[in-house]
This record gives sequence, structure tokens and C-alpha cells, in this order.
Amino acid sequence: MNKFVLASLTFFIAGSTLFGQTTFPVFRDSSLQSNRLLFNGNFDLTGTSMRKEFVNTLAFGGTIDSDMKDRTLKSHRANNRIGVFGSGEVTYVSGATNLFKSGKYSWLVKGGYYVIGNVNYTKDAFKLTFYGNSYLGADTANLTGTRISGMQFQKAGFGFYHKKTGSSLTLNVVNVQNQFGGYIRNGKLSQDPNLDSISLRLNGDMTYSTGKNFSKGIGFAIDFDYYLKVPWLKDSATFLFSVQNLGAAYMFQSQSRYEVDSTYRYSGFTLDQIQNSGNLFGDDFSLLDSLNVEKKQVKRWVMVPASIQIMKLVDLASAKKLQTFFGIRFFPTIGIVPTGFVGLFYRFVPRISASANVAFGGSSIVRGGLMLGYHGDKIGIQLGTDDIYGLVSKKGFGQSALIRLSWLF
Repeated sequence: MNKFVLASLTFFIAGSTLFGQTTFPVFRDSSLQSNRLLFNGNFDLTGTSMRKEFVNTLAFGGTIDSDMKDRTLKSHRANNRIGVFGSGEVTYVSGATNLFKSGKYSWLVKGGYYVIGNVNYTKDAFKLTFYGNSYLGADTANLTGTRISGMQFQKAGFGFYHKKTGSSLTLNVVNVQNQFGGYIRNGKLSQDPNLDSISLRLNGDMTYSTGKNFSKGIGFAIDFDYYLKVPWLKDSATFLFSVQNLGAAYMFQSQSRYEVDSTYRYSGFTLDQIQNSGNLFGDDFSLLDSLNVEKKQVKRWVMVPASIQIMKLVDLASAKKLQTFFGIRFFPTIGIVPTGFVGLFYRFVPRISASANVAFGGSSIVRGGLMLGYHGDKIGIQLGTDDIYGLVSKKGFGQSALIRLSWLF
């Protein structure tokens, strides 16, 4: 428990984050009635204020010296975000078979592994975590609005597929490996000018999974893709309305939950001591007891991190070398800022293409990406990054990698 208190404070600021599904184009082709095996792999770590050098050192080890902390602090605003999205998903579409007598529908199966998380935090929360309370003086640190949420889960599903339009509806069984969430609704920390006492106003909670069991919760979620062809300029265009991972899971293995709603005044120790002195959590002294923090074990329903996306597709059957794509994405059950994106797709030769985009919002502010694609008769390959600057520079605020593979047979 004592290790969790320090870890959760750090995790509120730099542990893991969302971000999001890729903002690259979804391709529309004429192979809707072929059997297809699809693989999508995506990792996206992005933020508004923590540069890659700081995040990598924090995650993989190394020394975070005062110069690195100072550089990172300069890039922080009053409110900051950091998010992660990692996934690997395999889908088989039996487009050549008929599920019913009408011949309009077929079926698909899919399975995937996902890690999604997001942190919203204040500049003072970053200072408090990495500088201690020595920077505070007689000022007040504002922690209000700091929020963390995330889930590590797997899913497997069976779906119905419309052979003419490509629209589909899939029902998935979800296994939750880990889940956590916390929110400081009101948090103010001030220090006496003599530096001998601390006052803390705190209203918040934190709930998280414990243990090494692979399955801690079970639930259901739906995936829904709807394709709509509409008039567009002097031609037509296809738009996709997509809902992914909309559902809930029951955490049957008890989670640890901490709740606090009080005002406290302490003397005789500081937060520096809390961070550096293990005996504060020993048998003779319990910090949580002194803070009157309520701890309990809970079994509860939680929402699976869902996404909603609307976007214009790229038509691979078109003779145009240059096409546009754009869209907007929401994560309503996580509370992420919506992401808008716009880009260009260019086909050099029939089988080779490049796509470039600019995205706004989400867990970042502005970022640009690049993807290269091969479009064969049977095989398709796309490789890219949603953050080209973060790929080449340690001063970037994100890291992203994407791979898509498709096989028609």
C-alpha cells in the first residue's frame, strides 16, 4: 500500500496515457466480397508537455537530473495531458460466403489486445511530484482537476458483415486484465512560511486493480462500422461512422479504492519526507491513517474505453492520384479532448502511395504524421507514424508507430 501511494502520485502525471487510434486514412476498395485477413498494430504515446527524453527515461530507466526536470517544467502549462494507445488486432472477414439466403450478409471474427490510458494534470502536480514541496514556499499548489483513467484488456468477437457496403456489427467478449481510475475534484496544498507545517484540502478518489491474475473482470462490447456514400463536389465520397469498444465489464476481483474528502493540517513532516522516508509508512506511523483516507475493497461495473469516429475515406478504386481525408474522433468514456485531423493521400504509381496528416487535440496539441503504403492485388502493407517530429527528435512530445497488413484470398 505504501508503494502505491507514491506510485499513484507519479502515475497521475507520467504513468500511461491515450491517445488514440490512428488519424491516417481508412481505405475503401472494391474487394468487399473477398475473404480477407487483416492485422492492425498501433502504438501511440503523446502529450502536451513532457518531451520524449523525459518520458523514455521515466519509463525505461536512467537519471532524471535537475536540468532535464527544468527543461520539462518550462514546457508545462497550467493544465496538461498525456495519453497512450497500444493495440494489436486481427480480423477475418468471410466476404465470399453467404450467412443467410438473401446473400447480402456474411460474417467476421476478430480478436485483439489493447492498452488505453489518459492523464490530465496540473503544472503544480508535476512540480510536487518531481521537485517535492521545497519549491512551494508560502504559495499554494493547485491539484484540482487531476484525473487518471486506463484499462488493459483483450477482446474476441463475432460479427455480421454487409457484403455490398462493408458495414458490420460485432459483439465482443472482453477480458479486463487491469483497470484504474482516479480524480481529484478539489485539491489545494499550502505550506506555512516557516516551512514547519502543511495544509491540505483534498476531495478525490483512486481505484485500481491488484494482483497478478490475467483476468480480473469480464464484460461485453460492440463494434459498429457504417459506410455511407454521399455526393461530394462533382463526384461522390464514402464516409465511415465507427464505434469501437462500446460496453461495460464487471470487475469480479476486488479493487482497492481510496477516498478522501477533508481539510487537514500537519506539522512535523513535509512531503519531501513522505517521498524519501520509508518509515513514514512503517508499523509505528501510517500516513493514510493520519490523513483519514478511507480504504475499501470494491467489486464494480466499469465502462470499456470506447471511441467514436467519423471520417472521409480514401477510395483505392479511384483513378485520382491525389485525395483528401479528414475526420474527428471522440473517447466519451475516458474524457479525452476530441481529436480532429485532415490529410492528403497521393498515389505515385498504382501500387505505391504516401499519406500525410495534421491532427489537433486529443492528448496533444498539434502533430503531423506520415504513412507509406503498398497496395497489391492480394497483399496490402502500410507503415507509418502519427508523430513524425517525435520519431526523429528527442524534443518531440510523442512517439507513434503503425502497421497494417491485409491479405485477400
